Amino acid sequence: MGTVISLDRAREQRDPARAAERRLDAAVTRLDPLVRTRFDLAPTIRRELQAIARAVTAGLPREAADRAERLLGILEHPAASG
Repeated sequence: MGTVISLDRAREQRDPARAAERRLDAAVTRLDPLVRTRFDLAPTIRRELQAIARAVTAGLPREAADRAERLLGILEHPAASG
């Protein structure tokens, strides 16, 4: 039997920074409308957005992507819309 190779995983292993940048871009694309439609952002959401911005500025795309994806999970949860 042959071995199944994930091209995404192979690309990520070859260039982890670029893979993190793609993850970050995808998360920010989904986060943008969720944040823009909120009238008042909770302080925890503001702090997380600032932490994402600091990670990007510091050249830490993986940390920024991890934080953005975690925040996205929180904001996309049905309880967050209330």
